[in-house]
Amino acid sequence: MTASKARTEKAELRRRMRTARRQLSVYQQRLHGRAAAIHLSRDPHMQRAKHVGIYWPMDGELDVRWLFQRFADKHFYLPVLPAEPHPHLRFRRWHGGPLSYRNRFRIPEPLRGHTLPPAQLDVVLVPLVAFDPSGARLGMGAGFYDRTFALKRLFRGAGPALIGAAHQLQCVAHLPTESWDIPLDAVVTETRIYRCR
Repeated sequence: MTASKARTEKAELRRRMRTARRQLSVYQQRLHGRAAAIHLSRDPHMQRAKHVGIYWPMDGELDVRWLFQRFADKHFYLPVLPAEPHPHLRFRRWHGGPLSYRNRFRIPEPLRGHTLPPAQLDVVLVPLVAFDPSGARLGMGAGFYDRTFALKRLFRGAGPALIGAAHQLQCVAHLPTESWDIPLDAVVTETRIYRCR
């Protein structure tokens, strides 16, 4: 497959998956988020973790913020976009409240608070557009998570456990990967947890 054809196929898959998840009702979204939080509450990675990276859901993404209510003993961190041209995300402590600041992609971020280097997080819940059962992930295409957690490609077992978070409808049989793609350790949906590593 040519690089141009692969890009076209990824763009079409992104469009299709984003449309599908946006078509879920508010009730379905809430139900899926709560079910995923229950699955994660039984996960050994989450049970052991003290510092957990999550994300603010946008565009129909699975809402993992329910974890804040289930794990009062853990510290949660939201990604903060780097100032250009710095390529890596930072993670800032989130205390569970609403956020008023929005970054250049209109995603809410905490303006102040303790910032933790990504490698010091225990678990990171990663948003995605599509995934396959092997742990391959299709993101939005900006590459922030792949660059931020590139150490996992260099040193097996290094850094936090990366757990993709998605609606089950975002699962596909196979995703082609590139050399820079960082595979997920697991993926949680409303129906189950996929163990990928």
